[in-house]
Amino acid sequence: MFNRILVPLDGSTLAERAIPHAEEFARIFGSNIILLQVLEPISFQENPKAVDPLSWQIHKAEAELYMQRIAMKIRENLGEEVAADFDAKKTRVSYSIREGKTAENIVTFAHSENIDLVVLCTHGSGGLTRWNMSSVTQKVINLIYLPILIIRAYNKPNSGSSKIHYRSILLPIDSSRRAESALSAGVALARGDISKGFESSVDAIEQQSPTMVFLAKTKIILVAVIKPPEIPIPEPYPFEIEKLSQQLMQVSRIAVGSYLNEMKERLPVECESIVLENISVTSALQEFASHDEEIDLVILCAHGYTGQNSWPYGSVARNYIEHGTKSVLVIQDVLRFMVPPTAAEIAAEKSGGR
Repeated sequence: MFNRILVPLDGSTLAERAIPHAEEFARIFGSNIILLQVLEPISFQENPKAVDPLSWQIHKAEAELYMQRIAMKIRENLGEEVAADFDAKKTRVSYSIREGKTAENIVTFAHSENIDLVVLCTHGSGGLTRWNMSSVTQKVINLIYLPILIIRAYNKPNSGSSKIHYRSILLPIDSSRRAESALSAGVALARGDISKGFESSVDAIEQQSPTMVFLAKTKIILVAVIKPPEIPIPEPYPFEIEKLSQQLMQVSRIAVGSYLNEMKERLPVECESIVLENISVTSALQEFASHDEEIDLVILCAHGYTGQNSWPYGSVARNYIEHGTKSVLVIQDVLRFMVPPTAAEIAAEKSGGR
């Protein structure tokens, strides 16, 4: 599913918080990890003085050493034996350094290198801000048109271990085939045993020391939100309309509950199903996810049954990306070539970016 994972870095510890998640995905899916750092020259507006060539070469050398160190650490975490005669073709971890505009380079690199998943943090070298994510992350998300795993940089890991363990995974479902496309990733992460000979961290601990198991198996929480019918007249409603509305809600509860229970029985992992009622789907999901401390990851399809291919994300996915508090994996179901270019993209192409 995720054969090639891209992790953009900028030299900051905040951006590096994406690495343990990428490692866990690599363990489960048997993926290769590609690290990318983009060196962005200071613009003339920020510094009218010419860039010192020597300083720039030193900057590039420092980036090279940094990426080598990070790649070596990841190889060790994944259990790779790095011999003295290191062969870059045999390792599962590689890196690349590019020059230019950061967001544009990340998007271009991801598509040119056939990346299957982009793992990135909401914040990086700019530090934590009042905004829920940095401008670079926002730009990448808007144009990447690939599955993305967004790590909330302001959330510190629950344990001191460098390994990631998802205690509970929230999977919102709206009864559409599109939404169900996110199920396979959730099941794989919960099982942790589908890759080519790789084991989940929980299974590995059990085999090494059965008496010292402290991590529970990952649980999937299937959740659906039922909205009361929208009636275009002011309240209070006439008795007949109120009665019909209540009947519709009752039928919906039964139908959606039955659908979730049937799906829960089919999934080969520990699973729980919950039906929420709220006038706003996004608000219901936000509140449920933020109040349950056991939920470490939310998995969404980019679009649901009302989704349009004109935008990279539907309203529910977009809302959770921008305002959610938990890390979120978004499975993109729209390919880039299926979406017409925006007016801004057309203008930028004509002007050459000026």
